[in-house]
Amino acid sequence: MEQYEVLEQIGKGSFGSALLVRHKAEKKRYVLKKIRLARQTNRCRRSAHQEMELIAKVRNPYIVEYKEAWVEKGCYVCIVIGYCEGGDMSDAIKKAKSNHFSEERLCMWLVQLLMALDYLHVNHILHRDVKCSNIFLTKDQNIRLGDFGLAKVLTSDDLACSVVGTPSYMCPELLADIPYGSKSDIWSLGCCIYEMAALRPAFKAFAAELLKHPHLQPYVFNLQLKSTLPRNLFSAKKHDTKKAALSNAEDNCKLNYRKSHSFKLERAVKLDQETDTHGPPSSTRTGKDCPELLSEQMEALSIQVTKNVVDEVIHEKHSKATRPPAPTPRRSSSTPRRRLEPSKTFHARTTHKEVHV
Repeated sequence: MEQYEVLEQIGKGSFGSALLVRHKAEKKRYVLKKIRLARQTNRCRRSAHQEMELIAKVRNPYIVEYKEAWVEKGCYVCIVIGYCEGGDMSDAIKKAKSNHFSEERLCMWLVQLLMALDYLHVNHILHRDVKCSNIFLTKDQNIRLGDFGLAKVLTSDDLACSVVGTPSYMCPELLADIPYGSKSDIWSLGCCIYEMAALRPAFKAFAAELLKHPHLQPYVFNLQLKSTLPRNLFSAKKHDTKKAALSNAEDNCKLNYRKSHSFKLERAVKLDQETDTHGPPSSTRTGKDCPELLSEQMEALSIQVTKNVVDEVIHEKHSKATRPPAPTPRRSSSTPRRRLEPSKTFHARTTHKEVHV
């Protein structure tokens, strides 16, 4: 590592990082790929060591150049490979936007990728992760196939069974958990060539995109007229919940406002009446300061309560006497009905007041 000068970090992933370095003696730029071994599964560690050993054996003009590799302090696998100034194919597709690549360039790239894969397959090596982000471009826009982290060495008639790779580029056999061979790389290559030609992935069609097809529009329109279900169930449920919560909060607010408002009005009316009778209230006046006023108010309140209770009892007896008999017998209740009767104190006060009058 002492013979390299770190220039910048050009990539970072969950398993490590990629650094742009310069060889101090050669004055040439390389890419230092550091794969972290600490806190990784045994499978990830085997993959890192396998990539280091495999890429050291591969020699092809359309595969990334191998410089050297080592294990740093038992924590990182460091692999030095050639630097591709043109970046990767996925970045080139994004930069192209709507300007499609020429047919001549696409054919050249296809032939270069086929030669790289043919070299691997002849040597019984499966790449298993052929995708646009693993296809690199040199300064002259030539192809370099890289990233052998998922590659596997097979015997002459052996097949792979592990489900690895990127789903958008996986072959049907791999997705169906069926043993696969070198043809899986050819399927992934076809997906890459389609993406390079159309500037969009081959298999990234969601239901919403398919429903926009002109041939399906009449059927979509007819079904939408018959259906009243919301398009997004979770957002609709969330909206209904929020709406119900807001309506409940609004009802509670209105109820509390009515109660408080009516209470305030009642207090205001009583305060006006007391003010007209006894003058404005004073915060320093107590029951001891004006005992006559307090006794008069208490007596008036007791008389009024007694009259209300007596009227209620008389009305109840009169209604029972004039009520016609029920056609069916009333079911007896386990709890006797509570009847209101005026208290002795109220009767005494009422009698005293009537005699006084």
